[in-house]
Amino acid sequence: MSELEGTIRQAKEALSENNAKKALKILKPFKSSLKKENADNVILNEVFADAYLDNGQVEKAYPILARACELDPEGQIGGPDKFFTMGQIMGGQDGVSIITRGIMNISNIGETLTNDHVEKIVGGLLSMIEIWMTDLCMEPNAEEQCEELIQKAMELTEGKSPETWSTLGSIKISQQKFGEAYEAFSQAWNFFDLKKQEIGSGINGNGDATQRTSLQSEYVDLLQPLLSLTKMCLEVGAYEVALKVIAAVRDIDEDNIEGYYLEGFTYYLMSKLEIFKLKNPEVSLRPENIYEFNQLIQEVPLDLSHELISQFIYDSRLALSFALQAGANADSKDEIVQELLGGATALLQEIGGPLDPRELSQIRKGELVNENEDLEELDIEEECSD
Repeated sequence: MSELEGTIRQAKEALSENNAKKALKILKPFKSSLKKENADNVILNEVFADAYLDNGQVEKAYPILARACELDPEGQIGGPDKFFTMGQIMGGQDGVSIITRGIMNISNIGETLTNDHVEKIVGGLLSMIEIWMTDLCMEPNAEEQCEELIQKAMELTEGKSPETWSTLGSIKISQQKFGEAYEAFSQAWNFFDLKKQEIGSGINGNGDATQRTSLQSEYVDLLQPLLSLTKMCLEVGAYEVALKVIAAVRDIDEDNIEGYYLEGFTYYLMSKLEIFKLKNPEVSLRPENIYEFNQLIQEVPLDLSHELISQFIYDSRLALSFALQAGANADSKDEIVQELLGGATALLQEIGGPLDPRELSQIRKGELVNENEDLEELDIEEECSD
């Protein structure tokens, strides 16, 4: 194995461990060679692009990725993934065209497609739908294209892909068919749950270190689609589904700040909804009008002393307090995290403030604390244990 081949292998291992900075450090000795003797090396271009993308440096990844696509137009050397990534970055009609090229490259492999091939094709189809729903949404055939692409994705996956169901729900929201969106998100969760269980079983029952690492990476990769599903569930009032999805997020990453924020926000919405129903008993709430209710949420006043919502309020404060705790040492330059922490702080100001750190500590240790328990009792317990 040459020095270059060894470097590429090590960099790929670092990327599989979600360590882009390590990968870039490994690749650094060959950086200048991309413009010289290794300018035509497809694999080196691809791994550099992947490392930059995973490190959030899209502007550095773009020209390298474009070069890889140019060098390997049929995907015979480095595979089709670069076309899907490039299409997502480019967006617009050009993005759709290059993703289509990636799909065609896979389709031309032969009559028998593996599960991995099908997943890649479906991922490409869903990326194209996203472009049609955003960059190309004003095109007269946008809705028709989305319907055609989602149908293809459903057929290829036999209706068992959680990502496809999530995308279908998103399409239904754009069509203002909120009831159908609700059902699609419920199906998405069912299949995400199965997928999570299968990956988890594979990790626990696999003795091969390489395969186990690959499965662990797949497990972590579930986070973003699950968080996205949670947000879409909230749009149509699928609060119970959202809480199940958030529980799955915590299984994967127990200190996920966005997961805690969304949990707190879900209970906050449930509190508002209960008060709204109490004051408007004549209104029959369905996914269709809950979507409208969400647009007017700030106009619903909360009575924090009302027994009907006391548990929801406590659960919201608990989750949001954990969000602040998890973000205490977060990078102050991370705009997304800071926005989440700001949102958590604002909600807590409305519902009674964060919980006492001692209470959070006891709950973290698995000791149940009733929401009405006097914190003086906690002091007594601590004194007795000294």
